[in-house]
Amino acid sequence: MTASPSRERQAVDAGRLRDAAARLLRANWREGRTPSGTEYGYTCPDPVKYPDQFLWDSCLHAVAWSHIDPSRARRELRTLAAAQRPDGLIGHTMFWRGRVRLARAFSYNLIRRSDRTTATIQPPLLAWAWAEVADRSTDDPAFRAEGLPALRRYHAWLDRERADGDGLLGILQPDESGLDATPAYDAPLGWRAHPLPGFLLLLRFNRRRGFSYRRVVADGGFHATDPLVNTAWALAWEGMARLGEPGAGERAGHVTAALVARLWDPERAIFHPRGPAGERLTVATWAGLTPLALPRLPEEVTRRLAEEQLLDPRRFWLPFPVPSVSAQEPSFRPGDAGFPLRRYWRGPSWPFATRFAVDGLVRAGRVDEARDLAGRTAALVLREGFREYHHPYTGRAFGARSFGVSAIALDCLLRSEGASP
Repeated sequence: MTASPSRERQAVDAGRLRDAAARLLRANWREGRTPSGTEYGYTCPDPVKYPDQFLWDSCLHAVAWSHIDPSRARRELRTLAAAQRPDGLIGHTMFWRGRVRLARAFSYNLIRRSDRTTATIQPPLLAWAWAEVADRSTDDPAFRAEGLPALRRYHAWLDRERADGDGLLGILQPDESGLDATPAYDAPLGWRAHPLPGFLLLLRFNRRRGFSYRRVVADGGFHATDPLVNTAWALAWEGMARLGEPGAGERAGHVTAALVARLWDPERAIFHPRGPAGERLTVATWAGLTPLALPRLPEEVTRRLAEEQLLDPRRFWLPFPVPSVSAQEPSFRPGDAGFPLRRYWRGPSWPFATRFAVDGLVRAGRVDEARDLAGRTAALVLREGFREYHHPYTGRAFGARSFGVSAIALDCLLRSEGASP
């Protein structure tokens, strides 16, 4: 029988959670030196399922590490910066220990199997994570400015290769959003949606164009403007401002304003992506809630997003929130779809979703709810282990068994406990 989430929250102890997160992150730590002499140290998302370094996973790992061992947090982010290509891109996945496994070579976003990084993006959280870690790096004050050269090159690549006229970034595959099998893109993709058989044709189309967003758009390929990716983009500029980059705060405000102008749906009170023809794709997913994390989001938008979507028990405020799809959507599937489809961004809750909601709830004046959400998340990972995703009604765990990103529950708990009513 499922325990009451509220009772579990009262039993959460931050020290116990910190100890458990430390054991997980240390077990997932990998370090070494490449044949060319580059040293690396990173936290793999899962030793069996995901042994390589993933960009936004590592950003969240680093934030969790910053509460446990800031030196490991700094090394994690320095390793991401060391993977930067000469043109400025920091890819989705880095293969430090050798080329990608043959079984995955055809489904990874590589131009050649010998490539050590993918040619596609993930939500660009690196500058945000760098600022978070720098704030807790009192023993290494130089770290704050150390990352700026690489971060400037990375942001310049995103501006040059992915930004539209209003400054929002485009994606060319659903997996670039971080939510691989999200139903948000089912309508324009059909049988090419991830991971249906036609996805390999989409991948082939993009690979032949070098995964160049500009070429894909020019040739009539799929592309979209995603709310999660652009929330991360705005957070990245907020991070640059915190690191001391001139003009970054204004840029963060510009991206946030463009996000509201293009993706906010005032009738439904949620953010929706735009598809290849600029059409609004109206499936209500967790990505549409992520702008809650933005400090410059208009107060009215923050309040409506929190109260009319996140806190609605018919939609997202389920016993173990935040589900990846609203419970009112026809595509909502709360459990594991199972092999071979693994379409798991279609209902289950992922613990790290809490990180994007806590601050917004506080700004909306819902401090008790922010603490409740962080407490439920923390209690869930202590009860079930640091798993990849969970059934939003029962809390049953699925997916990877040692999922490093779920350690972000520690950061969520500490932030909520420190919030002022």
